[in-house]
Amino acid sequence: MKKYVILTILSLCLGYLMARFIFKIYDSDRYLTVSSNTNKYYFLNVGEYNSLEEVENNNTRLGNYIYINEGDKYYVYTCITKDTNMLSKLEEYYKELGFNTNVSQYVLSDNNLDDIISTTDMLLKESDEIKEICKQSILKYKEG
Repeated sequence: MKKYVILTILSLCLGYLMARFIFKIYDSDRYLTVSSNTNKYYFLNVGEYNSLEEVENNNTRLGNYIYINEGDKYYVYTCITKDTNMLSKLEEYYKELGFNTNVSQYVLSDNNLDDIISTTDMLLKESDEIKEICKQSILKYKEG
């Protein structure tokens, strides 16, 4: 009987030490979360403002846009793409409209958005209706 008690206690201690070792390995920062659903997206920034009122007043010509509040600034975006080759076409179009553009990169994990942006990129390659195509992609982003 004494032999079984010692084996049981020894097994529990060994199990505890092994579990602690396994959890310690996976808690470390050297292991990254693996997800195949993350993609880089390029947001075309056409303005940076200090208040929401400035955003609304200064962007009536854009038709459709999104803004992201980061800290005390509001950043206005007009188009989203995954294709770095499309950025120059988009930047040129908005510069002709009088906007200074910058590109911001975000990593998102949304399958619906990925499909929509892929379709948007395909349409942008085949068409010159940049404003309408970007408008539709921004509307879909707002929905999701």
